[in-house]
Formats: sequence, C-alpha cells, structure tokens
Amino acid sequence: MNTKSKSKNLIRGQRYLFSQKAPYHDDEKSFRANFLNYYEHSNTLIINSSETERSPMTQVSIPFDWITKIQSLEDILGRENGGGVVLPSDILLEIDGYI
Repeated sequence: MNTKSKSKNLIRGQRYLFSQKAPYHDDEKSFRANFLNYYEHSNTLIINSSETERSPMTQVSIPFDWITKIQSLEDILGRENGGGVVLPSDILLEIDGYI
C-alpha cells in the first residue's frame, strides 16, 4: 500500500492499525491509534494513542516516512471484498493477531 496517497484518505478520529519502521528499531512495530492530523509541510502524522501501551502521552507526532502501512478495520477484515458477517469477538481476535 502506498502510504503517501493513503494519507489523503485518512478520516480524523478514525482508529487505524499503523506499522512503523523507525531508524532506531531493528524491526517493524505495529500499534493502534486514532488519526488526528497530517501536516504536509513537515510530513508529520499526529495521532492520539491514549488507548495504547506505547506511550503515556495521548497525542504523538511521528515522521510520516517512518509509517510503512496504515490499515483500517475494513482493510484488516477484507470487508471491501464482500466478506461475511463478523462478530465483535472475531474482530478483536483478528486485530490482535496483527500485533
């Protein structure tokens, strides 16, 4: 997925699964957060991570170049391909399988 074009399609307040490859990490890290804003002039993503264990801060800025993938719940569940009925417990299991 091309993250550069994806930034234009993000919905404020929507929760996403972000994959990040920071220069100081050996591996790619995934985390869930709410999208707040994208600043094109500084190529920075602003998220609210209040429900994640990554940081005690609720608002975090990340260089957008570090983001390798952004997935919505629909992306993860394959709903755009006409997937069947999904129960809430199935959704949680599917998401937790990514992290």
